[in-house]
Amino acid sequence: MSPARRDPSRIGNARPSQLITTAGVGAVVDLPGMSVVVRGLDAWGAGGLPISEPRLLAQVQEAMPGAGVISLRAFPNDPDTADDPYTHVGVPVTTFPRWLRCPACHQLLPIDGVDQLELQHRYGRRPDLAKWVHRHCPRQNVAVSKRRACIPARFVVACNRGHLDEFPYVDFVHQGAQSPCPGAQLEMRDAGSVLGPRVTITCTACGANRNISSAAGTRNAGNLPRCRGRHPHLQTYTACDAELKLMVLGASNIWFGVTVSALHLPQEDAVAAAIDEHWEIVSSQTSPAVLAAVVAGMPALHALRELSADELMAAVEAERVRRASAQQHEAAASLLDAEWELFSHPTTTKQDNDFRATPTPEPPQYSGLLRQVVRVDRLREVQAMVGFTRIDAPTQGDLQPALRAPLSVGHVGWVPAVERRGEGIFVEFRGDRVAAWCDRVADHPHIEALRGAHDRWRANRDLDPAPAFPIARYLLVHTFSHLLLRQVALECGYSSASIRERLYVGTRQQPTAGVLLSTAASDSEGTLGGLVALADARFLGRLLDEALSDAEVCSSDPLCAERLPEPPSDQLHIAACHACLFASETSCEAGNRWLHRGVLVDLTPGLVFDL
Repeated sequence: MSPARRDPSRIGNARPSQLITTAGVGAVVDLPGMSVVVRGLDAWGAGGLPISEPRLLAQVQEAMPGAGVISLRAFPNDPDTADDPYTHVGVPVTTFPRWLRCPACHQLLPIDGVDQLELQHRYGRRPDLAKWVHRHCPRQNVAVSKRRACIPARFVVACNRGHLDEFPYVDFVHQGAQSPCPGAQLEMRDAGSVLGPRVTITCTACGANRNISSAAGTRNAGNLPRCRGRHPHLQTYTACDAELKLMVLGASNIWFGVTVSALHLPQEDAVAAAIDEHWEIVSSQTSPAVLAAVVAGMPALHALRELSADELMAAVEAERVRRASAQQHEAAASLLDAEWELFSHPTTTKQDNDFRATPTPEPPQYSGLLRQVVRVDRLREVQAMVGFTRIDAPTQGDLQPALRAPLSVGHVGWVPAVERRGEGIFVEFRGDRVAAWCDRVADHPHIEALRGAHDRWRANRDLDPAPAFPIARYLLVHTFSHLLLRQVALECGYSSASIRERLYVGTRQQPTAGVLLSTAASDSEGTLGGLVALADARFLGRLLDEALSDAEVCSSDPLCAERLPEPPSDQLHIAACHACLFASETSCEAGNRWLHRGVLVDLTPGLVFDL
């Protein structure tokens, strides 16, 4: 929705999962006819329906101290009015960048302050037809509604403190001029080149021109002004004097979401489970009689109907005390600890409609590596967003990066979240054998190279010296996860981008080694079982055989297999690239770091794990 129209209207569509992973608050989103930035939570109103997940809420509150977060909420959505062009239910956005280029006459035109652009959106049921057009284009002699859509200017500027701004085209092209050009009129023309950006900005009023390459790269950063602290998603400016960086619109490092997720863990008590699932409804009732009437009128609360009104109120109070205790204690512990306990010791007594796990025999040829395989026929995952960064991605598991940008100006009391239901395969490694291998390779040259690269990586981002990190253990679990993920995607019926990994590596005090590969959907039915069927030993053994066979050779070898992160490089992978191990950003929880084919196939003497 654009502020250029008094009455907001739909101009595009996005899935709920996109609004967490790739198109969240502050992200620049490419719609069919324009480019927009997702507004901050202040513009969202009350948000959507509440999502109950106490463990995740406690973690979010710990990550956002002082923000007053009291609930997780879904994105605003009303399926009954999805086809209504006049509905105002949705996620608010605003056009960004606000410099557009006419594809016919190549003029650069700002949306603000110049009566040259017009928003065409006459078809409310066709958001893909919304577009900005050049009203006075000298090369388009057709009706305004039939003119070609103006396209967003290709360049923006950003700083690593989360600020994003328009590229200063007028000042840039006239830099060094004796006097400012009155009535500047700009054109943008580009030519194909493999040597860098060959885009020329010309002022037709005074003849000044300049190539955009003079603002590209660290060496030319001095040709750009200092950051003025703009947050377009909040429509605010803050004090900032950081160095700006030229960014191409659509670059992957314009936005990195800071998110945290948790799996639903079932409770053995059916009454407690029903109260937990519908907590927002039952907790808001202060009268025992009203609570009993609500339970009687809701089929989803049938498990509570045998309780009296006083017993219902007592059960709600008990759940309130449990949640308060969870917020004090569970937030400090890793969300993965309780999940690990449930997956590593699956039992039929802890199952419900949102969680169902059954151990199955592991492939016999991999009994030296795998302790057990668990079919997860049903799971529910809730993922919440707490902020975002620009230029530099946050470190693995860091929910409070120093340069995290805010989601709102003030306190709104909630953060956006999405819940998904689906299926998965959990694989647990043999802890004793993994520990013995980690001790054996602790001083291997490749492990030492990664340890040095990790120190440089943190130093380059002004982070504290690297804490103790289980490099060898993480390499083994993460590489295995990517090999299996890429192979499973060929047969399960789901794309590799829709399969997500969840790594259980643990700490020095509680070393663990396991991985959950899952796929999930935002609707209430979940997925269709194509992934969990591959947990059978017959299929899983063959998939692992094929994955390890493929890992022996990469199409980028020998460059891929032989490259080491020597100073000053800070890359955190060896023998890994897009051709052999990398996965999409929606699948990998570590940003394609900590990968090495050599830990599972014999590429480097003395490093490979003995299967």
